[in-house]
Amino acid sequence: MATARCCPADCALRSDWEDELRAEKEMLEREVVTELHTRMKLLSHPLRLKIILMLLKRDHCVCEFFYVFEEPQNLISYNLKKLEDGGLIESYYRSNHKIYKVTAGAEPALMRILGDIIR
Repeated sequence: MATARCCPADCALRSDWEDELRAEKEMLEREVVTELHTRMKLLSHPLRLKIILMLLKRDHCVCEFFYVFEEPQNLISYNLKKLEDGGLIESYYRSNHKIYKVTAGAEPALMRILGDIIR
């Protein structure tokens, strides 16, 4: 591998710069980074972010989303499905009502990321 020294002054002072950059590159190629990217893409849509913020407070019936967002049913259903497929939320039935909640595995990470917003 050819070594490119982008900053000769710094590199001449440190003998471990290649090892450090190699370690950083390996860290960025880990699966957790890809997973974070996928989840952040899911949250980048304003409606999906608002849905998650509501669900971090408590579980919600799908009809509550229709009331709050005043958006077409198919748009809300589509975004709920995207969040569910992404593993951020799950649904269950209470009587005849479909209820959504944040998945147990995703909740701690989402609380850390979005915690200040929902307090």
